[in-house]
Amino acid sequence: MDQSSPEHYPVADFIKWNNEKELVLNPSFQRGPVWTTTARTYLIDTILHGYPIPKVLMRTHIDRTSHRIFREVVDGQQRLRTIIDFAAGKFKLGIRSKGYRGADYASLPGEIQDKFLAYKITAEQLINASDSDVLEVFARINSYAVPVNAAELRNAKFDTEFSWSVQEKSRKWTDLWDLGILGKRDQVRMIGYSLMAEMYGVLLQGVTDGGEDKINRLYERKKSHFTEQEVIEERVDQILSIMFDRIVPSLANEPIVKRPQALMIFAALAHMKYGLPTGDIGDGMPDRSEDLNEAVDHLTANLTFLNEVLKAEEPPRKFERFYTASKSSTQRIASRRERFKVFCEALTADTMER
Repeated sequence: MDQSSPEHYPVADFIKWNNEKELVLNPSFQRGPVWTTTARTYLIDTILHGYPIPKVLMRTHIDRTSHRIFREVVDGQQRLRTIIDFAAGKFKLGIRSKGYRGADYASLPGEIQDKFLAYKITAEQLINASDSDVLEVFARINSYAVPVNAAELRNAKFDTEFSWSVQEKSRKWTDLWDLGILGKRDQVRMIGYSLMAEMYGVLLQGVTDGGEDKINRLYERKKSHFTEQEVIEERVDQILSIMFDRIVPSLANEPIVKRPQALMIFAALAHMKYGLPTGDIGDGMPDRSEDLNEAVDHLTANLTFLNEVLKAEEPPRKFERFYTASKSSTQRIASRRERFKVFCEALTADTMER
């Protein structure tokens, strides 16, 4: 088996090969066309904005009699089928393309059509490879793959208004995550989506027990409808704006703003501003401050003190439970209840140092 170096072909070439029956989109080792309209829209929108997409792998046969080259798509069939179908006018772009929603290929401006046709796709060719060669390539590629985590599985499984809202909102607040809430590796592995989903959950159902199963159930409950979308998105933006503008920067990369604490700080602010459902907290939800602006000033000062508590070898007696809750399983409700209570107190107390 020979393998070509990566080459870059314009979309127009793939369309031409398909029209001339020189592109095989469904060889036996590829899945059938199962992408949803939402996923197809997102791919086309990615191309129209000039962002890169994964490379394509093709098995190339050279026919000595007809002097033609035939290309079987080993990896990338659904991407190419989406591109070819869009060029043929077989579907319109959905809500995942805010700039071109409702457009099909024919209705795009001429310069955008040109941009689409000229977009370069990276491809590698396996020249005259046998089926066993192709299977060996797949085996070797998969042997180096990192196992998917729960967030990545959810991203692949759910194609809903709720899941897309979570994704877009998480990407919007990357600058906040970068202040020490999440590391870059976590963001690449979509952990930001999990954190954002939990923030949505806090607004929808209050502070509850955590964990991936709980997040999965939330996605399932919102699979068919997300009627609260506009309100939830607005509230998330308002609370995260407060955190980004007034709280987190002065404590960037400190323990007090890492993901588990950031979620409960978010919950405390949301409760002060809007009032939260009781969730798993039960009786005794903390009182709310009438002056949120003053409360945020208190919180900013008190978090500095609480951060020192977390870094101490022996915490003050008054904060032993908070310290233990922050060091133990932070997803469990016992831990979240204690930290939520302390952060709500940090919003209302002039100082927590006494």
